Amino acid sequence: MPGMRLRRLASYRRGPDATRRFAALYYDDDGALAPSHTWLIDVDAATAAAHGSRAASLSVDVVPGSGHVGWTLVLEAHPHPGRAVYTDLAPDAFNELIAPDQTVVDLATYLRDGSRCFAAIVEPSDGDGSVFFPSLSPEQIRPTLGPRGVIPTKARAYHEGPAGWRLAVIAEHARGTSWSVLVDIDADDVSERLEHLQAYPLDLDAVGHGMSARFASVAAK
Repeated sequence: MPGMRLRRLASYRRGPDATRRFAALYYDDDGALAPSHTWLIDVDAATAAAHGSRAASLSVDVVPGSGHVGWTLVLEAHPHPGRAVYTDLAPDAFNELIAPDQTVVDLATYLRDGSRCFAAIVEPSDGDGSVFFPSLSPEQIRPTLGPRGVIPTKARAYHEGPAGWRLAVIAEHARGTSWSVLVDIDADDVSERLEHLQAYPLDLDAVGHGMSARFASVAAK
């Protein structure tokens, strides 16, 4: 899209037999005539890691039945020293990876052999590193993040049966920014809620739930 910069491709399926689809988040690219970002779709973990220094975002697809894991990456034109992609992380391993001075560029979560795993693009931080919360309910986000003096920048929604919607959240140390995390909304609600809040999207995620697609977004103003 001329003049637009691809920020994220979120992979999802509407039901186990449905064709995979993508939700895309674009930002204005200051009138650039040529796309500044490229992408890779359905690559394995080794290929994703090999492109880690240029990775700007990642999402994951686990094929129903086979359990095959494929990665979709948005790539920047130039590498970033120290930036890397990590996959198949348990929550404790994730926290060890980013402590104390790593920033999370993007985040994905998925089930593998019945266990929840996480993946991330990380790079060294000039200040305080990112903070990771692997499982918050929508009602827990504000009372959990507020006292820590952090704001959410990434939110990945997943549904856990009777527990309902949970979110894996990446937050950064900042104050003075008004923010909201939108969860379990449909495609039409994304733009309507952003307009109602008079906010812009920091992040967008899509997840299949039953035969529908539900969206999550981090909004700020």
